[in-house]
Amino acid sequence: MAGEKLIRFYRTKLSNYNLIYGFMTQRIWLFCLLMILLLALPNAFGLAFGASGLWIGLIGYAVLFLLFYYLLIVRKARRELWKRYHIRDFKKLHMLKLCLLRNYLARNGFASPEELGTLQKVLEEDDAFLTKTFTIKNMAALLVILIFAALGAVFILEASPEGHRIFLAGMMALFVLFLAAALRIIGYVVSHFFEADKRLTRALVRDMQELSASYIMEQNTAYQPYREMELVIANNDILKEIIDGKAIF
Repeated sequence: MAGEKLIRFYRTKLSNYNLIYGFMTQRIWLFCLLMILLLALPNAFGLAFGASGLWIGLIGYAVLFLLFYYLLIVRKARRELWKRYHIRDFKKLHMLKLCLLRNYLARNGFASPEELGTLQKVLEEDDAFLTKTFTIKNMAALLVILIFAALGAVFILEASPEGHRIFLAGMMALFVLFLAAALRIIGYVVSHFFEADKRLTRALVRDMQELSASYIMEQNTAYQPYREMELVIANNDILKEIIDGKAIF
């Protein structure tokens, strides 16, 4: 399907990892290893000074985490941006990704607001199907909660005397609330890993809407929002290969 291929292109070719972080994997592994070693800091403070020392160690670990993240990751990423694309900040990286998407879609025949609108409808239909599936999952979780509540109600009605019923009703209410919260948290965790395409689809639709607005702007004004990024792509063979990738259809 065209939608699946486009989402795959958006997820892989236009990801921050493919454009930036893939060139600095050694620095990322160094940061991770350093953070694991620094876990000894709060442990040492906790053993030496007790609970108060543990909190001091955790605060120090958080400060070191931010410091080394900036020194090892952020600064390196900015240098890679300038070295490979002559871009100085991450806002320009987003513009570059939009320009790459714009050129890739134009190469596949979607080079106007109307044509992008047609493709957007295809993606929105896929997103509606995913949303429907997610709604069914929510209904299933609600059904489980209602079943437990019904079983609890039967158990409470069988209980005696009256004081026991009130106590059991309170405990059952707390259990149902806990079960609902647990299922909701599990649902969020599952959706984070198994519904990535849904989030990507919505992000892609937003980017396509921005590209449609840029086409209208170019038609009605002399402003060219992606002129700088077009020059970057024209002078970079890696970016040209991204645009010349497999077609949507």
